[in-house]
Order: sequence, then structure tokens, then C-alpha cells
Amino acid sequence: MVSVPALRSNALLTLTILAVALLFMLHELRLELRLQGAALIRRERKGCFAIEIYRRVVMLQLPAHVSAFPVPRERRIRVRRFWGIALSQQEISVALPVSACENLSGIAPGDFDPQFPSWLRSAA
Repeated sequence: MVSVPALRSNALLTLTILAVALLFMLHELRLELRLQGAALIRRERKGCFAIEIYRRVVMLQLPAHVSAFPVPRERRIRVRRFWGIALSQQEISVALPVSACENLSGIAPGDFDPQFPSWLRSAA
């Protein structure tokens, strides 16, 4: 027969594991929503660890006191994963020249690489 304290500790352990799993699932869902429409431009794997670089070119509406018109920007996001689970993400956005408005979809990943830190460039 199992004692009551042992049952309570097993239930607490089970609830803790479920809570941690739920947190990871919500974190992944938030990341997937954030990466929606972004293209994967680089992936590096070292054993269980992976680093992925995503990019998205958008017209961004800035606050009214900065600009009344949308401006072209390129966003890059670095995602660190361990066994496929996202541990962290970092995002940097840079302004593109106004001439980029004419052909946002035609901007290649390497066109504005020098504006990004080395860890966010399309080629390592």
C-alpha cells in the first residue's frame, strides 16, 4: 500500500512536469507566430544545439512622431535550439533605403548583410 505523502509527492512531480511542458509549448507557439512570414536563411548544427537565422523584409509603420509614412525595414531573428526546443531568440531590425520600397520581394538576403552584426549575416 502506498502512503498518502508519497502520492502527494508523485502528484506534485507530475503537475510540475506538465507545467514545464506547457510553458515550452506556449513558448514555441509564440515563436512560430513571431516567425510567420520569415524565411530561414541559415542553420548551423553542433550536436544537440542548433542556431537558425530568419529574415523578413517589411514596410513598418513607425510611431507618428518619427514618421507619418511606413518605412522599409529588414528584420533578422536568431533562434537558439536544444533538441529542437527554442531556448532563446534575438531580433535586430535595420532601415532600408527608400528605393527598396519599389521591390521588397526582390531584395536578396545578402544585399544588406553589412548592416547586420556578423552573427546575423546570411553567410557565416
